Amino acid sequence: MTNPLIRRRTALGALGMLTSVPMLSMPARAADPAKLKFTSFEPPVGNIYANVMLPFTRAAVAGSGGTLQIDMFPSGTLTRNPTQHLKLVTDGAADIAWHVMSYTPGRFDDCEVVGLPFVTRNATEASVALHRLYAQGMLGGFDGLHMLALAATPPVVIHGNQAVRTPADLKGKRVRVSGDHLTRVVEALGGAVVSAAGPRIPEVLSKGVVDMTLNNWGFVGDFKVNEVSSVHLDVQLGAVAVGVVMRRDRYESLPAPARAALDKVTGEVLARQIGQAFDRQETEVREKLSKSGRNKVSAPTDAELAEWKRLIEPVNENWRKASPKNERLHAAFTEQVARVRAGA
Repeated sequence: MTNPLIRRRTALGALGMLTSVPMLSMPARAADPAKLKFTSFEPPVGNIYANVMLPFTRAAVAGSGGTLQIDMFPSGTLTRNPTQHLKLVTDGAADIAWHVMSYTPGRFDDCEVVGLPFVTRNATEASVALHRLYAQGMLGGFDGLHMLALAATPPVVIHGNQAVRTPADLKGKRVRVSGDHLTRVVEALGGAVVSAAGPRIPEVLSKGVVDMTLNNWGFVGDFKVNEVSSVHLDVQLGAVAVGVVMRRDRYESLPAPARAALDKVTGEVLARQIGQAFDRQETEVREKLSKSGRNKVSAPTDAELAEWKRLIEPVNENWRKASPKNERLHAAFTEQVARVRAGA
């Protein structure tokens, strides 16, 4: 007989009905597999969901010897609030979540190291370097959690509907950001920070609640931010930490073959895959919008970039000097970034 192992559940039209789509099946066995619920705010066609989350869960199930089943819940099926996906895991309503770490203020402050502008150039090096710090036990806030991967987006850039070239153009503007460090950067440049969960960005931008938003290009493509914005400045202002998270006791309760199957396809391997998927999408979306005729994509000149760096460096320095731990994290992170760039 066959049993569905991975199912994708999505809302169907206004009826809000759920459908289960068999992805994999297994031979009959005496014991039922351990069943895990995976929650994500990304839509089924979203880059990370479609190109990373589904493949790694399928691989884990296939390698588990029939001991593991993973049911997928994209598009916020279990909660429409992206900030609550970690809570679903800690409360036991879900077992695995795709989570933006800054959506839990005050808990994962050490992850801010990826948010320092001009430290990383892409998501792959940021993701691998950050996961290595987690694996070495250098990051706080993860008590009771087991990170299947800790990763990062590409550095965010500026999207809006009015011209922006220099730091002075942010003065007095309402800017949507994610993360404490980018908040401090925008405030240092004279901008007013506005908070909004990711999926709400097109709405707040189209209604004029914000003048501009800081997001990576892939996010712009997934959530159609380009349809409500026309001006994009490709100045890299720091990454955002993301992760695939389980509760540690739930992970440890899995049958040994199921844990082994998960271990094989997660950790640094999964962090790198997340980073690479982000980076591929960055190039695709940027090039598409550059050629669209509707969206104006530009980059700062060398002199303009030097001005961005000059004004932002004191904010980065303040973070480094805020505590001895921040100094250690910065040194360790930049060392790992250099190693990744060198192919290590």
